[in-house]
Amino acid sequence: MLTQSGRRKLLKVTGTGAIASTAGCLSLMDSGGDVTVGGKEFTEQLILSYISIHMLENAGNGVEDSSGLGGSTPNHEGIVQGEIDHYWEYTGTALNHHLGYEDEKITDPDEQYQRVAEEYEDEHGIVWLDMAPFNNTYVVTANQEWQAETGVETLTGLAEHINDGNEVTWGVSTQYLDNPTALGDMPEFYGYEDSMDNVSYEEMSIGTINYRAVEEGEVDLGVGFETDPQLQQFDVGIVEDDETWFVVYYPAPLVREEALDDDVRKALNVPTEHLDTETMQQLNAEVAVDERDPRAVAEDWLESEGLL
Repeated sequence: MLTQSGRRKLLKVTGTGAIASTAGCLSLMDSGGDVTVGGKEFTEQLILSYISIHMLENAGNGVEDSSGLGGSTPNHEGIVQGEIDHYWEYTGTALNHHLGYEDEKITDPDEQYQRVAEEYEDEHGIVWLDMAPFNNTYVVTANQEWQAETGVETLTGLAEHINDGNEVTWGVSTQYLDNPTALGDMPEFYGYEDSMDNVSYEEMSIGTINYRAVEEGEVDLGVGFETDPQLQQFDVGIVEDDETWFVVYYPAPLVREEALDDDVRKALNVPTEHLDTETMQQLNAEVAVDERDPRAVAEDWLESEGLL
């Protein structure tokens, strides 16, 4: 099972091949289910998919489970082509990846949501339901001792620290450095591009190894996502993105118009407002750290919130 750090990697899964590779799963869609639920194959998305499945079943809908369908592309193509009826998508992924605005950045969550919702409905007949109140964007982590010594609390402060001639080590993968919306163009945005000789990047994957390296002081800085369970598991600080460089990624349930009625809308919207950052971190931790089944985690949480 992919952990939360697999989200960006899954964007690279291409469409037709990925759809073909799930043909056995998609063939179930004609077996009588009222709503076919897709989803991406990493921890957070599996949980969200099962939240939807439980809520739809509880409302009396027949459900076909195609959760864990693959990356962003097969899920997008699946719902556009009518092979799945619903999955959860992130606003930033929709704007920059699916709609093709690779160089456009909208940092206001509501504005970004309205933009993608309108274009999806106009172009594809797909409805964005309520947006959940958490932003699964990038986060810069810091060794706590280093942060206490330097007083660096924001990325503006980090830029000043680097421009003053101080050296920093940063644990990050090439994938994030190559991505202009991740760390790639951040030096230009925050104004320390002329002081990059003071920055040493240490090649490492994003996930537990990165958080551990930051906690133990092998590097000063790392990178992750705001809903990573490792943020609870490891003692690391956060360097605030105070000028909002990173693209925002707020999730919402997507549904084909043909599959959407009042009962489906209500079933999928009801749990959304309960999914804040702290809640999502905890649910992710139960699956990725405690190794619980995501279906059971989703059901237990819905019951604890009085939604089932």
